[in-house]
Amino acid sequence: MNTSNQEPPKSRLELVKELAAQGRTIGADLPKSGRLVVSIDKLVEDPKNERKTFHNMEELVASVRSVGILEPLTVVPVDGEKYQIVTGHRRFRAALAAGLDKVEILIRGDEAAHQRRIKSLISNIQRENVPPLELAGAIKELIEHEGLSQDQVAERLGKTKHWVSAVLRILDLPAAAKEKVGSSQLAVSVDALTRIARLDDATLQVELVDALLSGMSGEQVREHIEKSKKKGGAVKTPKPKRVYHTDHKADVIVQAKTTKLTQEQVIEALKEALAQAKNG
Repeated sequence: MNTSNQEPPKSRLELVKELAAQGRTIGADLPKSGRLVVSIDKLVEDPKNERKTFHNMEELVASVRSVGILEPLTVVPVDGEKYQIVTGHRRFRAALAAGLDKVEILIRGDEAAHQRRIKSLISNIQRENVPPLELAGAIKELIEHEGLSQDQVAERLGKTKHWVSAVLRILDLPAAAKEKVGSSQLAVSVDALTRIARLDDATLQVELVDALLSGMSGEQVREHIEKSKKKGGAVKTPKPKRVYHTDHKADVIVQAKTTKLTQEQVIEALKEALAQAKNG
């Protein structure tokens, strides 16, 4: 039989891409390596992923909705017909929120599970704006469960051993302080928390965390602690304040009388101050 006009056989990757483009179900013979586009329902998140909170997703979702995911998610095959995400959990959630049906993935070849875990942890730690408790927890995971030393963690992160040790101390903060930080929607300074964690007074630590979450900047906390140490006296909890700059050659300052200053307190104080100003 004359076969000169027959097309050459297609590679498995080409077949998989065709199936994905047609929206057809991909069976258990999924490729175990390579780069391809798959239905988003073929992806599952790593249940051990240390990144639990995903704040400020609006811009990423808008970008994904507009231009798609620019960098493929890295995955490993699991359960025959699924891929478990190794890196890209944030992009995956943004794709879901944006309503994407398909995403591009990069399938990693066979490697030891703990090596994949280390890569996932490192990837999350190196992201911007990682919540401090998650950052410290991920570093602890590398040391206690993946067998890395503090020196090895520091080398992989491009940090010093002192930085690694300081971040780990965040986990030694009082439970009340950690609960406040963990439940806050505000971006909390890692540097400020490490400085607070070095203090010996648990009550003071909680009060300083309150001040930090009430509007005091990390730099103000640092300066306050340093000045108090130089004076050789006890560290007094600072009273937080909010400063509002206006276009009328005057600034409006709301100074707390205690160590706490909530958004509700600020609004009510401004309302009362406005009423007093109107009354002369």
